[in-house]
Amino acid sequence: MFWYFQIIEVLTIREIKNRYKGSILGPLWLILYPLITSLFLSFIFEKILKIKVDNNVPFFIFIYSGIIYWSLFEQGINLAKNSLVWNRELVTKTAFPKETLPFSFIFSKIPDFFVNYIIFLFFLFIYKINFSFSLLLPTISLIPLILISAAIGLFFSFTNAIFRDFGRIIEFLLMIGFYATPVIYQENFVPQKYYLFLRLNPLANIITFNREIIFNKNVHFEMFFFALIISFFAFIFSLLIFRHFEKKVVDLI
Repeated sequence: MFWYFQIIEVLTIREIKNRYKGSILGPLWLILYPLITSLFLSFIFEKILKIKVDNNVPFFIFIYSGIIYWSLFEQGINLAKNSLVWNRELVTKTAFPKETLPFSFIFSKIPDFFVNYIIFLFFLFIYKINFSFSLLLPTISLIPLILISAAIGLFFSFTNAIFRDFGRIIEFLLMIGFYATPVIYQENFVPQKYYLFLRLNPLANIITFNREIIFNKNVHFEMFFFALIISFFAFIFSLLIFRHFEKKVVDLI
């Protein structure tokens, strides 16, 4: 079992080192993406559409609190879906657990998350919004977040390897997922009759759980456990499916 995690560690470090090779801005991209996205969306919603957030939370801070979680999920899946295709020779010529490739791409986004979360804490300090040790609690959401990202990334990695045009479908599904998840809007904007769909969405539970802690000083552990349970079973299901089709991937990739 130790060698299994060693493989993931080696592949993850390799991905982190290679990601920004040849990039002018380099690691700055991991800061600029959520920052610029949050600034642009907050301008649209707050200045143009005149939408307000409860407790007079600045819309930029509100959106940024969701974007930092969504960006790990979205970017991790976009990397994981191509992990087998990008490493075709490694997959076809080397005997090793193939699922470690998409896992390593997901794990490579964890340092990005912590950098962005530290920047988020800086903005909370500037705006004087509930800056306390309780702000460390949302980081436990990384557990279900990594699990659901790995589950979906694992599933998409082998489907994209077998059906190359599936990548476009994945981008479309992620776009739908973004709007179906309360990243840029409050959960209470959603009609009550659709709340069941929110509870079945691990990302919705994760983001709302963290916002309640940060902005309202409320800890709803039931949201965290909903996300954890759903993410865990989704991960196990994807892993079993992946291992079932692993030989087919090697033959067709």
